[in-house]
Amino acid sequence: MSSKKLALATVIAAVIALYFVGGGEKYLDIHLYQDLFERSPIATAAVFFAVFFIGTSCSLPITAALAVASGIIFGSMFGFLISSMATTLGGTVAFLATRYIFHDFIQQRFPGQIETVNKGIEKEGAFYLFGLRMIPVIPFWTLNLLMGLTSMRVSIFSLATLFGMIPVLLILTYTGSQLGEIETFSIAAVFTPGVILSLALLASFPFLAKALLGLSRRLAKKGVD
Repeated sequence: MSSKKLALATVIAAVIALYFVGGGEKYLDIHLYQDLFERSPIATAAVFFAVFFIGTSCSLPITAALAVASGIIFGSMFGFLISSMATTLGGTVAFLATRYIFHDFIQQRFPGQIETVNKGIEKEGAFYLFGLRMIPVIPFWTLNLLMGLTSMRVSIFSLATLFGMIPVLLILTYTGSQLGEIETFSIAAVFTPGVILSLALLASFPFLAKALLGLSRRLAKKGVD
């Protein structure tokens, strides 16, 4: 193993060890961030981003939950910005970890999915990844690992992730912002217009994503022509 691979493996192992030894599960408690936000918004954003980034980098299936949580704590737009940066940067770290460290392990773990991804990349290139981010047929964390087995450039992966995740993160953080306004859980408090709209967006997201993806394909073809 090269020195670069050894260094990256050491960092990942240290992060995981510190998480469990230091009681890292407490940092997933939403009430902790609500209290922190009242005292120091900047510190809260920094800590939350770090948790989101590290969790995504370690390929933990927490993207949707933390995106909703960011909306609850910070509101829809600021929560979206934090979620977007954390998912893009954390996903890129997971992508690089597969490419340079866990290549053989991931290849053995997901043989069927790898074949599907390779065919999609061969047919559509980076647009295939963009489409899978908008329509998450493959979970976010799994796709990060699988893409590390391809020859896609890091910059292309990051850009496709950044722009492809925009619709779903907007909906998730908006949903969180509406849930964050609920003070008491009663029928009247829960079924407000904002909450109903957010639930409707979540339910209709697959159809919205397909429509947006179709529009993006048409625009891309016009650009090539």
